[in-house]
Amino acid sequence: MIRCLLLASFAAAALSVPAPASAAEDEPVIREIDVRPAAPVVGAEDSVRLVIDVVARGVSGRHGVVVEVEPGAPPGPVLDSRRPVRPPAADEREEGRFPQDGPGEPKSSGSIAATMASRLVTDGWQTWRFLPDKRLNRFYPAGTWTVTVTARGEGGAERTEYASFQLRRETRLAAVKAERDAAGVRVSGRLKRLDPRGYAGFLPFREQRVEILWRRDASDGWERAAEAVTDGQGGFSRTVPGREGGEWRVRYPGNGQQAEDDSKIHQL
Repeated sequence: MIRCLLLASFAAAALSVPAPASAAEDEPVIREIDVRPAAPVVGAEDSVRLVIDVVARGVSGRHGVVVEVEPGAPPGPVLDSRRPVRPPAADEREEGRFPQDGPGEPKSSGSIAATMASRLVTDGWQTWRFLPDKRLNRFYPAGTWTVTVTARGEGGAERTEYASFQLRRETRLAAVKAERDAAGVRVSGRLKRLDPRGYAGFLPFREQRVEILWRRDASDGWERAAEAVTDGQGGFSRTVPGREGGEWRVRYPGNGQQAEDDSKIHQL
């Protein structure tokens, strides 16, 4: 059963900045919400740690910015759909994949601790960094997650903005072959998905569309030569006529919960 888990609920302190010049500038403003990695994928033996940077101004107090991360779609438009987000600098890229603590469901649905670092950007803008120490793994719900950021200013004024990301589970194309036969080239293989319950590493992924790609050589782009649909055991097979040589590979395009995967290249 999918649990609605609160991944993070925490506040942080920021550097003090000069007082704004007008009353309008006293209102808190959130300029950017930068979530990294932007498209997290969890596997069987690893997990993903989020890094969340919030750029804001007009914020007051030690708990001037609060961040909550939880599964589900945002209740309103996301911030980066209305304005461009600053790409993180090279020295700010702290996202990564880490060994997970062990199998089983998340032990707690409460808030988690986080380490924060903040710095003055320019013109009174502050960057608040949140580092949740609970990492996402296969046992958390796949799909859309919401990052809710609330900034509080002097006098109790608040501003709330949203960001979102897709948490997806790893998929694997296995035993892919490309072989000539009398009718053309027969491409076959199996598609597997990560077991979200942790009883097995990967399970057969049935009723999924996979793309069979072809190119003449490495200097050409890939063309979609055919498609196939996996059976109850995750297997697929398709014979493609008219293209006897070249290079072949299979691609699973993924979806909102399952990550894409490409097979190795097979040359005939």
